[in-house]
Amino acid sequence: MTQFTDLIKERRTAYAIGTNTELSNKEIADRIREVAQQIPTAFNSQTTRLVVVFGEDNVKLWDHILDVQKDVMQGDMWEMMSGVMQGAKAGVGTVLFFEDRDAVKGALGENERATVYKQHHSANAQYGIWLALTDLGLGGSLQHMNIGFEQGFDKSVKDMFNLPASYEMIAQMPFGSIEAEPNPKEFIDSSEQVRVVGE
Repeated sequence: MTQFTDLIKERRTAYAIGTNTELSNKEIADRIREVAQQIPTAFNSQTTRLVVVFGEDNVKLWDHILDVQKDVMQGDMWEMMSGVMQGAKAGVGTVLFFEDRDAVKGALGENERATVYKQHHSANAQYGIWLALTDLGLGGSLQHMNIGFEQGFDKSVKDMFNLPASYEMIAQMPFGSIEAEPNPKEFIDSSEQVRVVGE
């Protein structure tokens, strides 16, 4: 088994995160920059934008998201997800994933294919960064709170960190030291998941 395969197996969703790491914020940010530059995009359009939020700004971010989501989520969903949001405040930081709509329009146009491409770009970045954090011994989770460019739901986060209006928030990845083992993962049969055609 290769080191790459080991890393893929090691990467799991970690909700219980903390700040118990000897890594500096700069070391983490430098690794994220290094990986982000290698993320594949359609026609090398490089439309993905990442914002790494540390420390008190991370707490401020998740306090804000909690405040917004308390009026959106109801019942059991709120009970489950409010704990996830509270836990995100306890980590080292959060990677915010954006797509720059101006860059998408300039490189790919305004059509259905461009919309698909930008989602692929972000997904590539999310997985690549998650593996990079895993390689650093950190855990994280992928969240989709406070998004919705067309509805203006992400405007308040952009205002908070003085980000361009063209940034469209796709996801958030709170990360930190792994403070509890993740639950066992169940798998469907591999023959159902991957079909092989030909010899």
